[in-house]
Amino acid sequence: MQKKQHRIVKITLKDMILKALHKYAYVETLTLIASYLLVGYLINPEDICILHFDVPFLLILLAIITLFHGFENGILAMSVASFSMLLFYESFPYINFLIILMMVLIFSEFHYYWTQKIKKAELEASYKGIKLEELSRAFYSLKISHDQLEKNYVIKPMSIRNSLGEIIHMNSKIMNDKNIIEKKKEKYKLFLELLQKSFNVQSGLILYRKSPKYKEFFQAKVVNVVYGEYTLKVSIRDIFKNYLVDKSVARKTSIYISDDSGNPSLKSDLETRYIAAIPAIYDNEIISLLVIEQMPFMAFERENLTSIAILLEYFSIEIRKEEFIVDNDHITFLEDKEYKFELARLSILYEKYSVNSIILVLKVTNELQAIRMFERANMMLRLLDLSTLIERNGSFFISLLFPLHDDAAAKGFLNRYRGQLDEEDREFFSMTFDLKRLDLFYSYINDSDHRSIK
Repeated sequence: MQKKQHRIVKITLKDMILKALHKYAYVETLTLIASYLLVGYLINPEDICILHFDVPFLLILLAIITLFHGFENGILAMSVASFSMLLFYESFPYINFLIILMMVLIFSEFHYYWTQKIKKAELEASYKGIKLEELSRAFYSLKISHDQLEKNYVIKPMSIRNSLGEIIHMNSKIMNDKNIIEKKKEKYKLFLELLQKSFNVQSGLILYRKSPKYKEFFQAKVVNVVYGEYTLKVSIRDIFKNYLVDKSVARKTSIYISDDSGNPSLKSDLETRYIAAIPAIYDNEIISLLVIEQMPFMAFERENLTSIAILLEYFSIEIRKEEFIVDNDHITFLEDKEYKFELARLSILYEKYSVNSIILVLKVTNELQAIRMFERANMMLRLLDLSTLIERNGSFFISLLFPLHDDAAAKGFLNRYRGQLDEEDREFFSMTFDLKRLDLFYSYINDSDHRSIK
């Protein structure tokens, strides 16, 4: 059995120590300040805080605690030290107390801004990483589609990407069909049929989360299953007990039967009902798992398994987007699903981490002008920026979303944008909105009598 694995990040001793220090921050703070006071008492019981020295030892200790742990720990350590001053000194050293208080406040402010900057940088890197993965999968699925089209252009004129898009866009038909109770299950069933036609997956099944709100480990109680046409039906718990499935879920990577050289092979001494388990991962979370039961020897190869893995993730994420939009549908008048998905995702990031994004809205009343301006704006947008065209109350709105940017980015884009437009298209109204006031964005689009800033 050869298992394909992702790189495992090794946790160093330094990381373990830092994690423990942050976990028990208050205990560490009390231990440090108590040890300091003990040393001071042993040196001079009348100067327990070691204030009457040329070197400000107490200030140095409080600086280390505050810069490392923040305001709460700094104030805790200072409170213990101040109480000791009140007990062990004949007269309370007000000047030393005020100097230490001022410096602790300065250190805590520096700690706050520094940690916020690091958090924002990590969040931005994570967001861009997710977007890069999505674009990579989309690009690779297009490449797969092209390769398959070259191989089967006579027999299968319909490309895989078109087939995948057709299944995804059947959502409206499935949603309107009252006879279909489990909508998501029907979509995954159609995807299994696609794999059967395009990759000769004779039998298999897909495990998928019942709800996107689940944050638990991918296990039997949080998933449903859809079986292929010729697949033997067993209980979900028995599926998870399978060796390949268990390893795939635990490692979050594809596991398949292989030969000594690592290539997929149907010949194995391992007693298992299934030959491959392929997870679809989004934001480091398994959202579905394809389990292949039977596949022809000639089709069971690394290239096909990789293609199936990419298409499964692409398809599962598209379904995840629809659920995400339904659960976080802030703006009901937006028809562009991609735009709505990103807006909802960025809104949640703002609520969690207070990292803002900006929306620039351009308003015109002429449809032809709106189309020209929309096309020009799309040519100037960067990779992560999104745009959509909205028609409302006889007006046309070009809504531009700049993820993880502030008002300055929108104004800079607007200045460059005006310079790129023809003279006849430079007359329009514009406004900017951040994620803190999406209600104003909603009112601006829907209120036909609003006043815009030209």
